[in-house]
Amino acid sequence: MIIGDILLYIGLLSAISGAVLMFIGRSNLGVIAAKVAAASLTLCVLILAYAFIFLDFSLFYVWQHNSADLSLYYRLGAMIVGQEGTYLLWAFFSILIVLSNIMQRGLDSRQKLFTNGYALLTCAFLIVLTIVMTPFKSIYLVSGASLPLFGNSISPAIADILMPPHIVTAFLAYAFAIIPASASLSYLTLRQEKIPDIKNYLRLSWLFLSISMVTGGLWANRLLGWNGFWQWDPTQSATMGMWLLLTAILHAVVRFNNRYEYKVMFPFLCIGVFLSSIFITLVARSGIITSVHTFPGTSTWWILILFMAFVIDYTFVLVLWFGLPKDDVPSSISSAFGPHNTFYFTVLILILMAFISFWGPVLYVILAFLGQETVILPDFYNILSYPLIFVLTYLAGICFLYGRIKSRTLIYACAVYLLMSLILGIVVPHDDYSVATSVSDSLLKNILGSISVLSYLPAFFFVVSSIIFKMSKDVRMRNKRIALRFTGINLIHIGFVFVVMGAIISTSFASTYHFSYGVDDVGVYKEDGPIGMRFLDFRVEQVDNDWIQIVDVEMDVNDGRVYHSTVSFWKSSHFGFISRPDMRYGLLSDAKIEFQGSVPHQIQSDVIKLDVLVKPFESLVWIGCLLGMLGIVFTLSSDILKKEIKN
Repeated sequence: MIIGDILLYIGLLSAISGAVLMFIGRSNLGVIAAKVAAASLTLCVLILAYAFIFLDFSLFYVWQHNSADLSLYYRLGAMIVGQEGTYLLWAFFSILIVLSNIMQRGLDSRQKLFTNGYALLTCAFLIVLTIVMTPFKSIYLVSGASLPLFGNSISPAIADILMPPHIVTAFLAYAFAIIPASASLSYLTLRQEKIPDIKNYLRLSWLFLSISMVTGGLWANRLLGWNGFWQWDPTQSATMGMWLLLTAILHAVVRFNNRYEYKVMFPFLCIGVFLSSIFITLVARSGIITSVHTFPGTSTWWILILFMAFVIDYTFVLVLWFGLPKDDVPSSISSAFGPHNTFYFTVLILILMAFISFWGPVLYVILAFLGQETVILPDFYNILSYPLIFVLTYLAGICFLYGRIKSRTLIYACAVYLLMSLILGIVVPHDDYSVATSVSDSLLKNILGSISVLSYLPAFFFVVSSIIFKMSKDVRMRNKRIALRFTGINLIHIGFVFVVMGAIISTSFASTYHFSYGVDDVGVYKEDGPIGMRFLDFRVEQVDNDWIQIVDVEMDVNDGRVYHSTVSFWKSSHFGFISRPDMRYGLLSDAKIEFQGSVPHQIQSDVIKLDVLVKPFESLVWIGCLLGMLGIVFTLSSDILKKEIKN
């Protein structure tokens, strides 16, 4: 569709023009150019949405990912299944956020002009990516092509209600990271004393990235072969790195705004978060790594590398040209429990954890360019991250108690809990409870990997009790805005330890139970351990050239509840074998019923095998995620109240 490509070029020229006008101080014309860019991309999104809704197969991208058998929800969701649609979505969100920043905060200073100039240049880069992978390519450009009557559709594994929110929130997080990075570049360019207040952009980026990770985890729980919500997939690992950097920034911004510390670290972290979103995109689109998150390699991978290299080089040129601002360092060891130190070491630990998360995907990319292949097991991340998470948890508890109880009492409390952690860490009741499940050639990895995950229990209760104690003090506050902010901070931290505790228990203490039935065993009840299952029905359905095996069962677990579950196994002529497990969530445990199908499909003499994976207290993960996201909403609300009070 020519009009779509024309609009993309208009958006590109407008974004570049707007940036140049911002840099030379022509703010009025710069705003007009930004509005034209936003309008052009909005029209592009609407045109593509129209094409997907009404099945315009004259567009190659629509034919590739759409079909008449999809509902309206999945037709719109199919817009962002491929690379072309995700690039357009990213550019669209970014230009809207930049324009919103311009309209809300104005352009009454050089710093604001430069901030939005850098942001518009970033939007231009994203539009370039969209143009290269254009979603408006005509199907007639394909050799020998004619107008198709049917589309390819999307894989049944992708057709999940959580797919659109998972993708949309990820790119919203990437888009919100642009303003802090641009403000940091402006800060380094102009050598201003302060960076404008960007904490809400950071909070929104953190919030949407968290939502994306949670929806992705829930989605992964329903995919056979993932064995749970987190597998340290390369794209997942890079995403975790970005999330950890955002978490580090949200700690650093408190000291940066209030005491003007981290003058060097804070802007570098902001730029690093944005670059991490580019790196995640590179990992997913390089064609080097094969996973459920990746696309075939495309011509955009080298553009991503060049852009990352340019931003890094430009940042270092600014630093070398103007020098580094003077930064503060932690105070003496005598105030080790003071906020200055605890914040500083919290930020450093989070950065180190982010480095570990990034190192795996980086190693994949480096070795692939060298012609070698590697597989990085989850134990690599678990072994290196667990000691850091352990220390980070205790630091959180110390922060909440500091200044609220006597220092001597705090030292004694830490000593008692640490002693309990040490005892539980060394006395491993079973090898399955250790941090690592595989043996390594490295002595250090074997030592760290042999630590019992039970050592986290005292740390968990230390933080929870510290937060409850702090909350008992916070309820006495009369200032509602400050009380709301403190409540948000409390919820975020208690959510964090809930997620860690839930992840440890649910993965370390998971159990699998096996059931086998014949086709004629209708009504037969069997037990394996605490799980009972009654076989209800088996049927095979044909949809066009696809075969679907469907099994209905009743399952009762140790909490006395009885579930009716339906699991299916697809043999798709286009997408291969696809299994759709059934997930049952409970407060005490989550149960996943898996059916890997039987081949051939006429199986009157075959056996139907069902597996039930039970993960105890996985609910802590979802409760923790909910508390953390609710906490960030509370902190955002406290800022809104602050602005209303000022007005």
